[in-house]
Amino acid sequence: MEKQIFENGVDQFLNDFRSIINESEQTVRTYNRKQETPKYTPDQARFKLVVWFKDGNRRYFFSYDTAYFDKQIHIDEYSALKKLIRLVNNYKGLFKNAIIYASLDPDRKTTGNFCYQLAKWNINGEMKTNKAVRFYVDGKSNKLDIDKLRIYGNEKI
Repeated sequence: MEKQIFENGVDQFLNDFRSIINESEQTVRTYNRKQETPKYTPDQARFKLVVWFKDGNRRYFFSYDTAYFDKQIHIDEYSALKKLIRLVNNYKGLFKNAIIYASLDPDRKTTGNFCYQLAKWNINGEMKTNKAVRFYVDGKSNKLDIDKLRIYGNEKI
């Protein structure tokens, strides 16, 4: 008797699962709304990504370094760099070159000089990195070790 209940339960689960698959294959309703994405560029950024696309366009992306934890602002440059690398991976196959630059300015203004290359991708998606990139923890902030990059790193890869 217990075996029948289990088999019925499995059959019911499989039927429900098949119905979920069938419903997911149906076309989704489209909405005719204006979808304007707000363009927000940060005032402070440690990193800048420049992507040269195959169609001739060039786009700039700045890192979002600030993170909120316990209602306090912390600087998380490690996660900011990781997000820019994910963005490059999303554009794979669509670009000729992509380079992530770092600014060594202490105030991290987006109008500053982004002079050090941290990572570089070519048209085949092959990546070169700057070997002097290190991070350190300052309280609850993760920051780029600017002194080590300045002393041991090269501006160009």
